[in-house]
Amino acid sequence: MRIGCGLRVRRIDGNEYLYFWHYEREGGRSARREDYVGPARDAGSRRDAARKLLAFHRRVQQDLGARIARLERSA
Repeated sequence: MRIGCGLRVRRIDGNEYLYFWHYEREGGRSARREDYVGPARDAGSRRDAARKLLAFHRRVQQDLGARIARLERSA
């Protein structure tokens, strides 16, 4: 299992764009995905990116809690 996410700025034709990257399960394997957020200088884009980071971390926290609970029950 790969857990990770982050932000990346891509420069295209002199403009900077913000992307949110994360890992997803695909066919039993982890695949890195990038989602376009918006122009890097835009405050709304930065806010949306922060929300995406927070949502990802909350989802991972819940998944990890469920795994720990299953392990505790079987131990």
